[in-house]
Amino acid sequence: MEVSSFFPIWGRLTPGQQAALSAAAFSRKVHRGDVIHNADADCTGLLLIQSGQLRAFILSEDGREITLYRLFERDLCLFSASCMMRSIQFEVTIQAEKDTDLWVIPAEVYQDIMETSAPVANYTNELMASRDLLPLRIAVQTPEMLLNYKTGGNAQEGGTNA
Repeated sequence: MEVSSFFPIWGRLTPGQQAALSAAAFSRKVHRGDVIHNADADCTGLLLIQSGQLRAFILSEDGREITLYRLFERDLCLFSASCMMRSIQFEVTIQAEKDTDLWVIPAEVYQDIMETSAPVANYTNELMASRDLLPLRIAVQTPEMLLNYKTGGNAQEGGTNA
């Protein structure tokens, strides 16, 4: 499976941008249980899944894993390149659930192209918007919601109901 097959916008890229993405991409095989991206400890790059299955998750405050989504054949993983996205305010871990073959495009290469290509920037934004991150919203909001419940809704004002 070629790198170009992962990008429906491939034909809207310049030949130079196409060459840069293709040249930078390298193949990687990971085994079930391997951690590919460890929260904010690294910036792996954009992952293009050729075969297999990955899981993206966060850790709750009490250490539980909360699955955000799973990635399958022909999916792209942007959160493994979260260092290039300033709006990401949480730490995502990516782990192989099955033996997986993938392409990796280094984050700096993808970011350079994204900054100079409106089609790539728009496609990236669409991918981010298409991810259903309800588990993340619940995980982030639940501690505050519980605190508001326990304090009678005064958590932000610092008040308590005794």
